[in-house]
Amino acid sequence: MRAGFGKTLLTPPLGVELAGYGYYLQRQAKYVLDPLYARAVLLEDGARRALMISCDLLGLSAEVCAQVIGHAGTLGVPADAVMLVSVHTHTGPCVKYHEGCGVPDAVYVATVAARICRAVDAAAGDVREVTGIRRAAAPAQGDYLYNRASPDGPVDRMVRGFWLDRGEGTPIAMVSAACHGVFRGRIPGISADFSGAVCRQMERRGCHSLYLNGLCGDIDPWKPTEARMEAFAAEIARAFLSSLRPCPATLWAARIPFVLRLTPATREDIADMAGQAARRAGGEETPAGRVALAWKQKMLESFPNLRTQESIAAQAVVLGGVPVIAFPFEGFTKTGEQIRQILCRPDALTLGCAEELLGYLPTRDDIRRGAYAARESAFLYGRLPAAPGEAERLGEEMGRALARCLKGV
Repeated sequence: MRAGFGKTLLTPPLGVELAGYGYYLQRQAKYVLDPLYARAVLLEDGARRALMISCDLLGLSAEVCAQVIGHAGTLGVPADAVMLVSVHTHTGPCVKYHEGCGVPDAVYVATVAARICRAVDAAAGDVREVTGIRRAAAPAQGDYLYNRASPDGPVDRMVRGFWLDRGEGTPIAMVSAACHGVFRGRIPGISADFSGAVCRQMERRGCHSLYLNGLCGDIDPWKPTEARMEAFAAEIARAFLSSLRPCPATLWAARIPFVLRLTPATREDIADMAGQAARRAGGEETPAGRVALAWKQKMLESFPNLRTQESIAAQAVVLGGVPVIAFPFEGFTKTGEQIRQILCRPDALTLGCAEELLGYLPTRDDIRRGAYAARESAFLYGRLPAAPGEAERLGEEMGRALARCLKGV
């Protein structure tokens, strides 16, 4: 097996609007706390190639993803072997418009795909023989995380990932945990948030580092401060490095399709959902009320073309026998737990915010509670909400499909 690492800057110019963490904030970047990067790891096993790419962004657009995946093809990496994820920082630029969450800078967005492709090219130019692979799986200690959707809900505190030794070449670490990138709050500064701190922690230990964010839809930092962010990053690095165990140098990748069911809605249903949301927010002129009304207008304008199902896919990579699967959602902890239980693999990585981010995929319980992820989040993404039970069905079907695939690896 061989592997290469590359990274390029994604830092936007000052003045761009930062993504999310409140509606219509007009939060323009005034300074850079730490640079944003696209990082890529190219993996080769004989004739088989796969790419794992992580971007210090909230999410990506379909257009950017298509360009990057197309470029990977020119390097011999098939489309079904490209894993492209974002760390979901809320102190980075918008790439795609989400209502009320920042307006993308068209000039900057036009450069994003090319920047990511340069990281891919750098990885291709850095390919070295892998002399050993180790996997990591251990809990992070401390009170850094909590389930924001449910006080008694699950929290995945595990740190997972891979360490690739490359002889005289710089080793590569791929590190994964699960948390929303909001340690820094609503500052007007550019930062990769805690994921950037994790990469810096690992780089100080003499390796290249790529961070892969887990299913963080229901997980936020507890009592976030800069000091606690740095401490959390240090704890992630400690848990990762203390748990490394050898695994075989094997590689496999596939794209697993899934048909997502959406909530059927009449014109009256759409108007009612938006009206209820606006009333809960305190009126149509409130920021959340404006988002709801914008969603209603978009849904009614596109009503003849609305569909109650959507074909999507998850990207899977199996490295050293350890499954990694990435979804285009801010998924919930229970979905990851469900997949790992089916696979009987507590070390399996379940990632969110892959490719074009489609919003939250809340569990049935969260939908029953009528919480933010269940309804309101669909408004800012301009989509119909997922039908109740889809998170559970996704976990079941993807877990079973991945289990079948693993039997053939």
